[in-house]
Amino acid sequence: MRNKSSQSNRTSAVLTNFFYILITLQVASFYVMATRPFLNYSTYLIGQERNPFQRRILSTLILGPLLHSPLILTAFARLKGVFMPVERGASFTLSLIAISLAGFFTLKLYDAVSPYRTFRFLVYPMFLYVTLWSYVILVQMNFFYPYDILSLAFFTAGLYFIYTKQFWALFVVILIGTFNRETTIFLVPIYLIDALMRPAGNVANPLLKRFLHAPWARILTLFVTWAAVKLALHHAFALNDSTEDTLHIYDNAHFLLPKHWPSILNICGYLLPIVIIFQHKLTPRRFASYLLIFPLWFVVMYCKGIIQETRIYGELSGYTAVAVILLLEQYVATLKPSSYEVQKSEAESLNFR
Repeated sequence: MRNKSSQSNRTSAVLTNFFYILITLQVASFYVMATRPFLNYSTYLIGQERNPFQRRILSTLILGPLLHSPLILTAFARLKGVFMPVERGASFTLSLIAISLAGFFTLKLYDAVSPYRTFRFLVYPMFLYVTLWSYVILVQMNFFYPYDILSLAFFTAGLYFIYTKQFWALFVVILIGTFNRETTIFLVPIYLIDALMRPAGNVANPLLKRFLHAPWARILTLFVTWAAVKLALHHAFALNDSTEDTLHIYDNAHFLLPKHWPSILNICGYLLPIVIIFQHKLTPRRFASYLLIFPLWFVVMYCKGIIQETRIYGELSGYTAVAVILLLEQYVATLKPSSYEVQKSEAESLNFR
């Protein structure tokens, strides 16, 4: 009987992974087919694109070989479809790699935080749903930016390394990921929030004690690393056209009118607002506390982005997918009174894991 169960589990795992591969191919294909490139690859690859876009250079390390290798270009021509023209083929390949990495770390994050893992099979489809809505569906300007999904992959990996207390892996994420996009800076305050949510013993003011004893040396290391990369990129491309590298405070003012609220609320497929509303039900609490970054995120994006362009919240897609599944699990747990107290106790024990 046990052998049959084991065989059934293996079969389910193989079929599930095969399903994941197929839907990843479809999502990556739809993403590049439903959008149009915002950057000129010819100027981007030689470092002459407009700022701030040119300063996000990491994707050139992937796009360059894809667009200049005779072997790859020949393969693109034979495959046709989404691979032609070659610029779209390069975008599809880059997106496929980035979506796969982001999805992998979303699953790793879920495995780390979930006390039940009841709905693990739904995490990856939920991640793809949230990602599509963030970057394609109901986005006012359907442009393709080569660094977008890579940024999601770096950010989700950073969340995983923060939660599992892998500082040096987080350091590498910020060091490399900042060459892709500057939103890695949000991982630094999340790292601080995570530290403040850990137990500090029976003291009169544990939060104050946690703040005073936070890993400030490591936090400073992360910030200095981010700042050093940003300064280096700013210096390297200081002569590029920077007319679009401006504040958008005035541009965003009219989007605050009620008629724009439905589109503005499309944050991670309308799911992040739900997660924020029900954050008090979300456990582990250390994971839930990461939502404290959202007000800062909104303020920064209000100044630097266009708030109706929902891709500016795209890096939160992995977190949102995991949070929604956790809320679903906790709701299902409440439907089983006989086991709920035991499950709740197990979940609470993981709050400061």
